[in-house]
Parts: sequence; structure tokens; C-alpha cells
Amino acid sequence: MSCHLAHHRTTLYFSYLSMVLGIVMLLSAPRGEAQSPAVDSAVSSVPVVVTNFELNTIPPRPNRNIRPAPQQPKPTPKADAALIYQDTDAPPDQASRLVDFFAMTLVQTLQSGGLQATRGGGRLPRGAQIRGVFAEPDALNRIRRSILGAGSPNGKFLLYVGVFNMARDTQPLYQLASEQPESREYGPVITLNNYVPLAKYELDKNPTEEDVQKICNQIAASLKQLLQANPMAFLK
Repeated sequence: MSCHLAHHRTTLYFSYLSMVLGIVMLLSAPRGEAQSPAVDSAVSSVPVVVTNFELNTIPPRPNRNIRPAPQQPKPTPKADAALIYQDTDAPPDQASRLVDFFAMTLVQTLQSGGLQATRGGGRLPRGAQIRGVFAEPDALNRIRRSILGAGSPNGKFLLYVGVFNMARDTQPLYQLASEQPESREYGPVITLNNYVPLAKYELDKNPTEEDVQKICNQIAASLKQLLQANPMAFLK
């Protein structure tokens, strides 16, 4: 009887000891959840400036006898889709509304993700700046700036978006190519800067609000991943 009681006490002792050691190990182990707020705090402290994306339009025609450029093809809008602009709007109005809606939507999307995002064209001592340009390929697959309303046969934009560190010297999003073929349908040929984080998106030339929101969601997700990888790089 005494041996059985001693064995029972020994079992309880080792069970209690195992429980205590488990608690100590749990408390002393690194906690991933405790590190997340610190990372998020560093990311949210990075100022983000969204600039208006570049989109040119056909220049005004002082001579009314000049034949206007042919209308570029317009994709058929989805039923009940909210368009940014109408086909009947003048190209400068179309470009203005698209650029304005893009910047406004992107800022709101970044802010809803916890980032300090503002809209503007100025520079700050530190932080991240988002710039973009609407482009499209020509018949030789050269990347050219888009001219809305110039009669390009393409039905989509290629939107190139780059992230820049405002603490460093200003870098270009693109450079003009040395050879520039003449064309009424396209803008100049450009060479993109591959030394900055750059992403390409496709967008209908008569986009819906949903189309723009999807791209803004992708831009925001990519920026957050970039900042989480090294947020201090944009704070120096």
C-alpha cells in the first residue's frame, strides 16, 4: 500500500514538474504575435505620397478645317458598371477624371490599409512616393506614352507604377528614347527605369470604377509588402 502511494506521489510530482517547465518554455519562447504590432507600427509610420499619374491628351486644334483624329476603339462596358467617364466627354475631361479618380481611390485604399497616404506632387524629407504613367505598345511593340483621343488602335492602357524613396535623389520613372518616330496616334517612345520597384497593369481605355479599385488594391498590397520587408529604408 505504501509503495503504491509513493508511486502515485512520484507520478503527480513529475506531472506537476512537466507542467511548470512547459509554462516556463511557453513564456520564454519568442512570440510572433507580439512582433507583428512593431512591424505594422514601422510600416504605418512611413509617409506615402501619391502623385497624379501621367496621361496626355490630343492637343487643342485651333484650325477647325483640320480633320479630327479617328476615334479609338472603346470596349463594351459591363451592364450596370459605373464608368469613370463617358465616350461623349472630351478627351481632356476624360483624362482629368481618370487621373483624379485614380489618385483619390489609391489614397483611400492606402489609408484604409493603415498607411499614412496623402495626395500631392511635392517632395518630403523621407517616405515613399508613388508615380505612374499611362502607356501602350505600338505596332513594333515599343512602349509609348498614351495620348487619349489620338486614335490609337489599342483598347487598353498599360499602366506602369513605380515606388520611389523621397530621401534620395529624384529618379525618373522613365526616359525618352533617343529615336522618336513621328505618329499622331501615340506619344513618345519611353524606356522604363528598372532600378526602382516597378509594376505593370492593364486597364481598359473606358474603365469602370471597379476596374480602378482592383488595380489600386494590387498597388496597395505590393507597397505594403515592400515596406514590411524594409520599412526603415524609407525613413532614412
